Amino acid sequence: MRNRFSWQQCGSRSGGRYAFTLIELLVVVAITAILAGLLLPVLARAKESARKVGCLNNIRQIGIASSVYSLDSKGNFPSFRNWLFTRPGDLTSGRLYPYLKSKQVYLCPTDKLELGSKRPPTSPTPTFGNSGRRRDYSYGMNCEICHATDIAAFLEPSRTLLFMEGNLGTNDYTGMVGPVMVSQALALRHSNRGHLVMGDLSVLTMDKKQYNNVQRTKRFWFPTDDTRGPGGVPFPN
Repeated sequence: MRNRFSWQQCGSRSGGRYAFTLIELLVVVAITAILAGLLLPVLARAKESARKVGCLNNIRQIGIASSVYSLDSKGNFPSFRNWLFTRPGDLTSGRLYPYLKSKQVYLCPTDKLELGSKRPPTSPTPTFGNSGRRRDYSYGMNCEICHATDIAAFLEPSRTLLFMEGNLGTNDYTGMVGPVMVSQALALRHSNRGHLVMGDLSVLTMDKKQYNNVQRTKRFWFPTDDTRGPGGVPFPN
């Protein structure tokens, strides 16, 4: 007759089989929980690192696309509005879309996660480009280069902004950043840093302090010595 199962037999071998004791099972569960606690933050950082690289590549492609566009347009850049769209909300109608050929390039992967939340559309600053739908882009064009869209007119291309990760409202459809009247803050989505592409197509990563230092300079916004803002208002510095 077979022996009935008993707790005393759990930790012993019988017929080549081994049964774990309750204590051993609890130890395994505890070790698994500890390893998960150690690995999950590492995996989260790895995913964010991949998103950061994706964002950097996006803004680099946008900078290159604007440069190629200028070669095809007698040295001129698109304006701060039509680089994004010529039909409201339709990225495929923008001047740069034929060069980018993908809507994904317009959107930072980290920003995409934030926009995917259930929060209602909001804007940090009221702008004429606000709409009732969520934006599907993350980068703003320096609105001041529309005063000298010819790249040959840039006095110091490496110091003048083309595009950056803008701190844009979820329903902001202006497509621009600038020193006055529109968003001028850098979105710090990547370990408190954000990406910018300059007139020489160099891609920079800055924290808040670095950005605040450079954005106060005229040359950061204005490619020439014409420093009149919207409506002819002079730059404050």
